[in-house]
Amino acid sequence: MRMVFRYLALGGVALLIAAAPISAQKIKIKSGYDRSNDFARYKRYAMGKNSLLTHQTPEVQSHIDQVLVESLNRHLQAKGFILDENHPDFVITYEAGSLPKADTSAQPDMYYGVPSDSPAFGQVGLEGIPAAVWTYVLAKLNLTVTDVGSGKPVWTARASEKIQDPQKALTNLTKKVDDLIAKTLKSFPPVSRG
Repeated sequence: MRMVFRYLALGGVALLIAAAPISAQKIKIKSGYDRSNDFARYKRYAMGKNSLLTHQTPEVQSHIDQVLVESLNRHLQAKGFILDENHPDFVITYEAGSLPKADTSAQPDMYYGVPSDSPAFGQVGLEGIPAAVWTYVLAKLNLTVTDVGSGKPVWTARASEKIQDPQKALTNLTKKVDDLIAKTLKSFPPVSRG
């Protein structure tokens, strides 16, 4: 009976957050493009209207936007494209944001419970069943390249990444964003398989 009471007493705290970190996840990227488009003709680009959704202060959000735009410019120019707001061949835009998320560990066998020397002992879930909860931020980035002549999107890429320590990510924002942009733009421009 005392064991059940101890599980119930710890349950409320353990459900909020557990100290154990989740394993690092790689950036996941999916991209697609219009196979009928001739990407070889693209030389100049312009930045379009971007969208950034975070739970940050307006100052921090403005800084994040600036870092994203500077990184996009740096990577596109490294690929040989010229920023030309007046006569672009294509327009690139981003939509970015982050959402708080949580994962839980698998529940142990309910019949046998968890022995007191188990690593999960003390991490208690619903009804006194041990569980671990990890919180993280899911960062997402969508890039869209629109052909100026047709006005149609011709290339898109979606990237997502779990960030376990959002404050650390903000401290290393330029490096984090550069890594994300480099990996997301890796397939742009698409190579013609003609």
